Amino acid sequence: MPFLTTVWVSLVIFTCGLSTAQSSAEVMRQGTHRAALAAVVRLTVPLQRNDGVHSYHVTEDCSGTLVDRESGMIVTAWHCFDGSMDLTQPPKVWLEGAWQEVRLGVNGGEMNSDWAIVYLVRPNILENYAMAYGDDALMPGAEVIMSGYQRDGSADTAEWIQATTSCVITRHGKYWSETDCQLERGASGGAVMRIEGGRMRLIGVISAKSSEGGVLFVPLSRLGSYIAPP
Repeated sequence: MPFLTTVWVSLVIFTCGLSTAQSSAEVMRQGTHRAALAAVVRLTVPLQRNDGVHSYHVTEDCSGTLVDRESGMIVTAWHCFDGSMDLTQPPKVWLEGAWQEVRLGVNGGEMNSDWAIVYLVRPNILENYAMAYGDDALMPGAEVIMSGYQRDGSADTAEWIQATTSCVITRHGKYWSETDCQLERGASGGAVMRIEGGRMRLIGVISAKSSEGGVLFVPLSRLGSYIAPP
């Protein structure tokens, strides 16, 4: 890694650090922001991996953000798809009260480019809000909001809930920007957002935990023209 040691696991929003940032409770109280947060979805990806000796099955639990209703385009993290796809169990997102099948589109293909775009197989079912997005370049000290999915408890049977928090960008690197958010397992691929002009906009994708204990995210500018719906 270029400037930080990362943990290659799915992550989840857990806490935030600064009282100056807009709190998650304040965000959720605003109706327009609640609608935007409904675009953050839970993702499950059955995979087959090989450790050099044995092949094994694993399911990655991640998050993603719906950015275009017409195409069913969802932005998430590449490492959620790092392995051979299980053709008998396609990846799915939990959306509008049901599991919806998705297909993997273009993606970064490595941890240093940890982004991916997936599409709903049946986008015509959508009534959900799609989040606005931009490739804003933010300076260290800028406040951001993160949202992803986590278990409500430590047991594997615990319910999955959406968790939203606010924090601050601490520095930029070649591949990621770092924040002072604290994460646990589950939110990889989730949304990094800013509120501009009263509107919540997606500006990045949650990637991994840094050696400092903060959260790394991939700015949407790394996606280039791929963020435009097909």
